[in-house]
Amino acid sequence: MLFRPQALASMRWIPPGTFSRPDHAALWGALHSIDFTKVAPNDVPAAVTAAVAKIEDQGIRHLLSPSRVSGLANPGVCPDPRRAPLYGGMVLESAIHRAVEHAGERLRDTARQTEVDQALKALEQADGTGRRLAQLDAAWKAAPEVVRNLLDTQPEQPVTPVPRTERARVDLQAEGETVASLLAEPRQLAEVPWLQDKDFSHPELRAVYRAMRTLDERHAPIDPLTVAWEAQRHPGAQPSDQVLAELQHSGNPGTAAFTGEQVLNTAALDRVDAAGHDIRNYARHPSLAPGALVDHAGQALEPCLADHQRIQHAEREPELAGDKEPAPAAPAESHQHPAPQHEMEIDL
Repeated sequence: MLFRPQALASMRWIPPGTFSRPDHAALWGALHSIDFTKVAPNDVPAAVTAAVAKIEDQGIRHLLSPSRVSGLANPGVCPDPRRAPLYGGMVLESAIHRAVEHAGERLRDTARQTEVDQALKALEQADGTGRRLAQLDAAWKAAPEVVRNLLDTQPEQPVTPVPRTERARVDLQAEGETVASLLAEPRQLAEVPWLQDKDFSHPELRAVYRAMRTLDERHAPIDPLTVAWEAQRHPGAQPSDQVLAELQHSGNPGTAAFTGEQVLNTAALDRVDAAGHDIRNYARHPSLAPGALVDHAGQALEPCLADHQRIQHAEREPELAGDKEPAPAAPAESHQHPAPQHEMEIDL
């Protein structure tokens, strides 16, 4: 723009914050404060110097000395001034990559520092990250179409992030207490409809919970034997006899909803960390143009959006239960048959 300041008006889609260096950002803002249509070509250096003098930061003013600014106006820095929009698109693309990487790092920090009972706040930040991605997408779409067509290319090969080496948040005690309580009192499964087998980090506990949920959906009896039989129908880890025995003898009826919320919150925080990990890695991949980068980052956030809804559901459950009218008292003598999940006789 120092070569062709009259073209500056067509470059307003690049905000000063796009530049990584504070002095370049300040100079870009100063240039936009000048109406070059009223400045003669020979007066451009003086007009730029006067605009720089109005920058509040003294350190930046010192960096943008007249000799430094004139040094930026050389062919080595800008090979062809007529291609300034394309160069500006490159600057914007780099800024979007930096912004997405920063968003991923913030998510990881939040996921690792947030208390378990504050998981909803971390998920609200994930929602904010989604809005930030939408802003970055809008900023990219504000660039001229010809610029986007030249830069927004698709990668030659599918881009996948490097997997995490370990989980960020785990609560094996809450997982074990939840499964043991449900095994001791299976009717509690109705109290935790928001809990899913993917929320359990321990593979054997995950298998037990999945088996109990499947049996409950079929109105089948739930005990260590039926759980072991159902678990072997599914691929993956199988609960050992020792694990089933420990669960059977350690179950505390009536606590599944409380400990289940801890399991869900912990898993949700871990998925926030996983989303941040993937988003950061996508941002560091040079083959992803802004459009594809925003799409990949948005897909990485989808599990967090689903967790947000589930945790809100879990927190509303106790309130809804408290609003219900008490059930009528059972008759003194009842000849009803036991519920199938508690007792079942099968004649062959």
